[in-house]
Amino acid sequence: MRSLEVHSYGPLLVLSSTLVAAALASCGGSGGGRQVDDATPDSIASDAEVETESDTAETTSDSGPDATIIGDYFPPLDGGAWEAADLVATGWEPSGLEALAQVAEDNRSSSIIVLSEGRIVLERYFRGANADTQTDVASVQKSVTSTLVGLARDRGLLDLDDTVSTYLAAGWSNASPTDEAAITIRNITTHSSGLSPQNLTQVAPRGTVFDYNTEAYQKLRPILEQVAGTDINALSRAWLFDAIGVTGTWVDRGIVDSTGAPIIGLRLSARDMARIGLFAQRFGVWAGEQITSAGWYAEAWTPAATKDDYGLLWWLQGRGRLEGKAPQDLVAALGAADQKIYISPSLKIVVTRQGLAAGAATEAESDFDLVLLKAVADARAAP
Repeated sequence: MRSLEVHSYGPLLVLSSTLVAAALASCGGSGGGRQVDDATPDSIASDAEVETESDTAETTSDSGPDATIIGDYFPPLDGGAWEAADLVATGWEPSGLEALAQVAEDNRSSSIIVLSEGRIVLERYFRGANADTQTDVASVQKSVTSTLVGLARDRGLLDLDDTVSTYLAAGWSNASPTDEAAITIRNITTHSSGLSPQNLTQVAPRGTVFDYNTEAYQKLRPILEQVAGTDINALSRAWLFDAIGVTGTWVDRGIVDSTGAPIIGLRLSARDMARIGLFAQRFGVWAGEQITSAGWYAEAWTPAATKDDYGLLWWLQGRGRLEGKAPQDLVAALGAADQKIYISPSLKIVVTRQGLAAGAATEAESDFDLVLLKAVADARAAP
């Protein structure tokens, strides 16, 4: 197993940037798989007696990231067995995966899943959870909503530069009528509305500062419902969830924002999160069908004008505080209490984590990112 240098500075772990990048960079390569029974997820895939099947890249459009879709394996939609990766072919070490699972368990996780080329490398459950357990994934939902906004635009139902007031009645915020009327959907998706996260009053000119704002983000749900003519669960199933096998549900959290509007949560299983991550890693393709526009994820993962490690409701971790410590194309959907989906298209990996807060955290990022990603890197087999 390749070792990495780790230096402790208080609660943070600072990884040796060269070694982490090198350890993760060995994730490429083709690999076959065996079937993993959905009813018995508490296991690490064995590398013994597996059938090899080569993954190939499919070209879609020059507007997509590198104009390629990585891999051709997708898990079935009918709840059937999800193939396990050939650990030898895909370059993982069983002892390293056991150590990764232990890191997850020791840090109050309820689940950890690692995919390599779409197949399961590691899947473990803790704290009474199982493959059917659905968890409120907190702000991970923002990245799901990003995709729904892209799908609404694909259908000609809205544009990112439309104002929010085009779709919502006056008073959706607590800003002045003039300020409120100028805020766009793009401002909401890049957290640059200029509204206060505490009370939705105007505290800065729109488009000038990044200020993480969940209350403002929540206005995207009624916009989507307005343009689709149906509720968030129905449109999510029709546009995305059914197509990729996601069983999750949007729920009313029973609380309201500063304008009295309801706050909505999204409950997903660990495998739901893995499917969402795989769909994004494949740039909006599922089983040969281009569901989003070919260039959507390239756009969603382009740094916003006001923050170079945030796109359209996605964290661009390889460009921000993890720059030099992880692949540059590492992106993430991050939620409170360390709900996480990590994606690297170039390395063909998806990692998901659910559970209770593992470290010092904000609404999204936490110091556990470094701990978990180091454990993933250490699970790679030496070349």
